[in-house]
Parts: sequence; structure tokens; C-alpha cells
Amino acid sequence: MEFEKKLGKMALDLLKNEELVKTTSAAFGMLFPYCGLRKKALDVYIEEVEKSNMPSESKIIAILNAKETLKRLKNQSKIVEVAVENAKQDTDFSNESGVNGDWLDRFMDAAKFVTDEQMQLIWGKVLSKEFEKPGATPSSLIRILSEITWESAVAFKKICSMNLIMALIGDDGKVKSARTDIIVPYDDNSRALAKMGLTFDVINELDTIGLIKFKSILGFNTDEIVEETIATYVNGKTEVIVEHKENTFPKGNIMLTKAGECLRDITSCEDILGYDNMIKEYFTKHGIKYIEKPIYEIVKVGDGIIVQTC
Repeated sequence: MEFEKKLGKMALDLLKNEELVKTTSAAFGMLFPYCGLRKKALDVYIEEVEKSNMPSESKIIAILNAKETLKRLKNQSKIVEVAVENAKQDTDFSNESGVNGDWLDRFMDAAKFVTDEQMQLIWGKVLSKEFEKPGATPSSLIRILSEITWESAVAFKKICSMNLIMALIGDDGKVKSARTDIIVPYDDNSRALAKMGLTFDVINELDTIGLIKFKSILGFNTDEIVEETIATYVNGKTEVIVEHKENTFPKGNIMLTKAGECLRDITSCEDILGYDNMIKEYFTKHGIKYIEKPIYEIVKVGDGIIVQTC
């Protein structure tokens, strides 16, 4: 603790250059203490230790501790860099941003142990989203990110990629609303999913750490969808549902938690080969009927969609 106090004092002394402080703090705002400026202070500290009259053993311990601290500062600095690079233009990083200081302290304290570059990218994107929308990131996600393995992170990406656009069409033939739902048809597809990395053990791990809820039998249903006609879009294909069970609609075997929804927002999706056939078979098994020749076509335009009649 003593060397850390001295290191902190050196950092402050080195940052007395008013112009440097003004420029850097303006760019990083609340993230200023984590942006890596203490590296110079650390270099000075090591130099002082080497020149000191301390016993050789004490010098080695002090320098090793200092280098471990530098490693952790670099981890934090990289995550801050990713956050700033990925944030939307004009994102407020200042003390007036609305981001809770205690939440940020907890996040950055855990972030110092993240050495894997791919995981640093995830942490940085989560941090940028919190500054874009303060208070939207649940505290549980800090723990989850600290526990998740890269294998589980890849599996979670696969789950997020198993999504379909649904355009709900009223009796007048007009689109009432559109939604994107994650539907993972684990029933009858466990072997195919396991080949993608979604093994039973990995799915259970994601459930245990709190990113998903998993029902291996029967699965989930929703009563939010009452429209008979639904145009779906998966892997570039439009299908049209014309009948499903009254007041119920199958939702697959996996649901995202609040933390999972938050992580989904920064997860890039990919096309899952064969998912369109997989989901159609799943829906058919659950009493959903398709029209043989689609009468609507969904066209993606940027982040939105257009529904056209055929």
C-alpha cells in the first residue's frame, strides 16, 4: 500500500502541467483517472527504487509490485480506449454524464484484471453503452463479465444470432408492429446446436452466471402475439404465418435476462447456416401453419425494415 500511495502522489505531481490535464480530462471526462497517464509516474517510481539504498530483496519486491500495477493500469487503459472509440458521437464522459460513480469504480476495479484483448473489447463496448445510456447496465453484468469464459462468450454470440424479425400484420393487411426475437429451438436440435458450440454444459453455464434462462423441456411461450398473420424474416428469407394457437406463441428454450439483454446490445450477430429451416420445423411442430406462397416480403433497410406485398 505504501508504494501505491507514493505512486499516486507522483502521478499527481506529473499531471500538474495544466494544459495536459485540461486536454486529457476534456477527452476522457470521468474516465480520466484510468486513461494510462500514471505510466510515467510508475517509470519514475521504478527508477527511484533502483537508485535507492533499499536492500536488494526489497527492491525486487517493490519493482515486481510496480510492474503488476502497470499491467493492471494498461488493462484499464485499453478498455477505456475501446469505450471512447466505440461510443456514439457527442457521448458525454464528464462528471455530469449521469453515470453512477460507485458503479464506475466497481467496473474499473474489475476491469484491471482483464488481460485478454477480445474480452477487453467486450468490456470496452459495455462501458461505452453505459455512458451513452447511464443506468442501463445492471451491476450484475460486472460480475458476469468477470466470470465468463471466451468459450461461453462465443456461445452467447451464437444465441444472439438465432433471431428472427417478426412483422405483425392486422386484419386490414397493414403492419401493426415489428419486433426482433431470439428463439433458440433446443428441442430436437440439441446435436446440431452442440456442433455449433452450444452444448448442454455451455448453455447451463450461461444460465448459472445469469445471462440466460434455460428450459430444456417444453420451453417458453408468450401471450403477447395475438395477430394471426405474421411475416418472419430469417437468413434473407420471408415466410408468412397464417395460424397459431390462440393467445400463445412458442419462444424456444432460452430467454435472455436483463444482463443478457444488455450484453446483446453490444454483440454483433452472424447468419447461422440452416437456422431458417430449423426454426420453421420448430414452429410447425408447435402448431404453427405457414402459407405455401408468401404474400408479403420483408426487406431490410439499414437498422429498419420495409414490408411489401408480393
